[in-house]
Amino acid sequence: MIYTRLIVFKKTVKQLILFTLLLSLSSCLNQSETPKIPGIDGPNLNIIDGKILLSIGLENIELPIGGTVPIPKMKNSSISMSARLGGGSIVQVALDLKDVESDEFRVVPTQTLPDGRPFPFVMNGELPALAFHIPKVFDMTFYASQRAFGFYLPIKMPTDFIYGATLRIKINGKQYGVFQVVGNNSEGEGSGLVVMLTLEEIRNNPDLQSLLKFSKKRRNKNTVF
Repeated sequence: MIYTRLIVFKKTVKQLILFTLLLSLSSCLNQSETPKIPGIDGPNLNIIDGKILLSIGLENIELPIGGTVPIPKMKNSSISMSARLGGGSIVQVALDLKDVESDEFRVVPTQTLPDGRPFPFVMNGELPALAFHIPKVFDMTFYASQRAFGFYLPIKMPTDFIYGATLRIKINGKQYGVFQVVGNNSEGEGSGLVVMLTLEEIRNNPDLQSLLKFSKKRRNKNTVF
């Protein structure tokens, strides 16, 4: 009887330790409030199965079908599209940091926006990254290097919306990226949303790194942190 109680006690202590660890790690994902962009829900940052998960809700865009598509040259990373509860669609990008650790992503060319305009929130308007265009997924363009990862999502924005403000992606008070709404070009086209993560800050955060490892455990694979 004493032996049985000891086993139960040890199991309870182990579960309590795991629960406490989970609470402490998840607390680093408390996201700061950001101004509401018309028609856009997010972007939100989470962790799942050892990957960074970026989610954006498109409140006024309905998808005929959903699915998951791999990002070119990034075999462990993908983009998923699905219907949004309450109407609209959800775009989710899962980034595995291993995919940008090769030498191919170390020395990279500079990029502008897809229509040739200067990149926002970059000093000279050019972002050092590889660019991958995926026409069948909302005509999105992805940008990736060892230092940064993000995408340009073309969206028709309201004509009265004020463009140009760079908004910070902050978690627990620390900045991990930026996003900005881009207005139309001189031809009246090209409006959209640019989201960019600075990967160095993610790599150098011990809490995020612990959570990435914790989320890869078999019992946590389907859990979104």
